[in-house]
Amino acid sequence: MKNAKTSIIRLLTALIPAKGLRRRIRRRLMDAERDAWLAKNVPEARRRYARLEAACREKLAAGGRLSVAFVVCDASMFSGESVFQAMLSDGRFDPFIAVVPRVSRGEEFLKASLEKTLSSLRAKFGGAVRCMYDPATGAARPLEGAADVVFTSIVYQDQTLEQYTTVRLSRTALVVCLYYGYGGLFKSNERKTVFLPDIVCSWRYFVSNEATRRLWVERNPALAGNTVAAGYCKMDRLARVPAGAPRTRARIIVAPHHTIDRKADALSLSTFLEHADFFLRLPEMFPEADFVFRPHPLLFARLATPKWWGPERTAEYERRMKAHANVEFQQGGDYFGTFAESDALVHDCGSFLAEYFYTGRPQCYLSDGKGTLEAQLLPFSERLYANVYHATTDDEIAAFVRDVAIAGRDPMKPARDEFAAAEVCVNHPNATARVIDAVMNGIEKGTLT
Repeated sequence: MKNAKTSIIRLLTALIPAKGLRRRIRRRLMDAERDAWLAKNVPEARRRYARLEAACREKLAAGGRLSVAFVVCDASMFSGESVFQAMLSDGRFDPFIAVVPRVSRGEEFLKASLEKTLSSLRAKFGGAVRCMYDPATGAARPLEGAADVVFTSIVYQDQTLEQYTTVRLSRTALVVCLYYGYGGLFKSNERKTVFLPDIVCSWRYFVSNEATRRLWVERNPALAGNTVAAGYCKMDRLARVPAGAPRTRARIIVAPHHTIDRKADALSLSTFLEHADFFLRLPEMFPEADFVFRPHPLLFARLATPKWWGPERTAEYERRMKAHANVEFQQGGDYFGTFAESDALVHDCGSFLAEYFYTGRPQCYLSDGKGTLEAQLLPFSERLYANVYHATTDDEIAAFVRDVAIAGRDPMKPARDEFAAAEVCVNHPNATARVIDAVMNGIEKGTLT
């Protein structure tokens, strides 16, 4: 939500010399402006949605199919892929994928991510994929009016062009928000996500479990009218990944997060800078194992900036990692096959903390040993964290790789599997069907679930 008032607040509060006081006053003023904006716009969106529900009912009654757009800015963030695939074979729907630009990281990143996303999705879905933006000319194709229902995982308005945000698309379509990650894990989500206009103004917002739904509604009662705990449909696809050939070598994923700026990042997870040199040595230490080095798609883009390593050092690190015969270097894209064919995960990512539970295999979560991670956890993610292995040092990472990933000694497995079945993998692998049922019930009956 960016408007003239928020710009004025930023300008005026910039005059306050004391940084702490400036931030507190700015936050209070911005929150007040946000609340006023939501109080005005959420009821308006609900009224529009009632009319759009009626239009969808009329279209279905006349024998028509609902046009459904899936807005995607990065293939790795396509949380609605299982829903899209299910709708392809459902006569009630005419689905397509609308690939939109990711504008928050500069022009070169925009072009590269757009090309990679188009290539990845067209290889799977061919003509069902539409490119909504031409980076050569800057021309953007309109999406308003092109769909009856829109699925999106874009919740931050600075990620794409304004015309592809939920607030804008809600003028002409029922907008369904499927968060790109598992969600509900960190306090930054609790403080910020529950008030994001593109979530609060969505027609339906699907979350992964009941604990998250209850907490979100408690923090922002406006979400009671659109939030549904249906399970995490993104991970339904994992159950359909074909079994690979039998392996005799352990395959271990190493997945560092991008939040390397402890001072600036609202969510501070990454320990990559502490372990970067060790990660280069790890494949040599364990030549009997195979490694998948899969950095967050934004990590190397950040490292290549002048503030951090710069382009030359970043490129050299990548070259050295790729030079290992027992390393596969992955740069974004689909990771379900990687999960399915792995034996363990070493990481400091957000959603992977929950998502890897779906594999039934062990993971080792990296923290700085100073309580930085623990201070950011919500009650549900505290339970996630209690059911995984931890490491703060290179030696502890090596011990996990040697004893758990390679030797197979996994004493946490019984409790981990029980917890996953009860609280994490809700409705798995049928969350997709729950989402579609809830969408149709909302259209045909006006019910939330």
